[in-house]
Amino acid sequence: MPYSADHKAKTRIRVINAATALFKKEGYENITIDQVMAAAGLTRGGFYAHFKNKEDLFVACVENGMSLLASPILAKLRKAERGGNDWITSYAELYLSRAHIENPEMGCVLPTLSTEVARSGEKARQAFSKLINQASEKLAWKLAKEDSVPGIDNHINLDTEEKPRNVPVEYERDSMAMLAMMVGAVVLSRAVDDDTADQILKSTRDSIVEGREKGSEHSKLAEIKKTG
Repeated sequence: MPYSADHKAKTRIRVINAATALFKKEGYENITIDQVMAAAGLTRGGFYAHFKNKEDLFVACVENGMSLLASPILAKLRKAERGGNDWITSYAELYLSRAHIENPEMGCVLPTLSTEVARSGEKARQAFSKLINQASEKLAWKLAKEDSVPGIDNHINLDTEEKPRNVPVEYERDSMAMLAMMVGAVVLSRAVDDDTADQILKSTRDSIVEGREKGSEHSKLAEIKKTG
């Protein structure tokens, strides 16, 4: 008896979910098709009914909404924001933490996959570029919102591909730089001893928080000059 179309769609998602978890934990190059299918509880033969190769699978993971941060991290960020805490400071503290360094499967995909995707095919590179640009856009919107920049969207869903509107270009620049700092800090911290890692994490956290404070001061002064 042939499988239904619904069964095929569910199986595809099952493979994508298993691959996403493995890519986040072990990286792209270190994971084989056999490992993905075993994690999904399926045989290798079924793989090619859904994907051409591993690169095609990776692209599907991104297009399916491969999240940069795991649900527990997002939940902590929302809780901090509801409690009146500065979102960017909370984000930096969670991202640049020992827990993130030691649990890559629960964290951001960018530090794990960056160096490996660079050596992969063009489709994988394009999909990864999409992830980075989406992350930077959402971060830019958060920075602008915290500074009460007029004209931007009051609310967007951080878990979707929704693109924020009317975010000033300087916030887009700052967000890309901040993202690069944090990803680089995590990559370095995972490659060194604990004491050095702690120094890297703290220095980057402090730099981000101090940069935001200076930026807010400059914005206030500029606003005073306009209205004065």
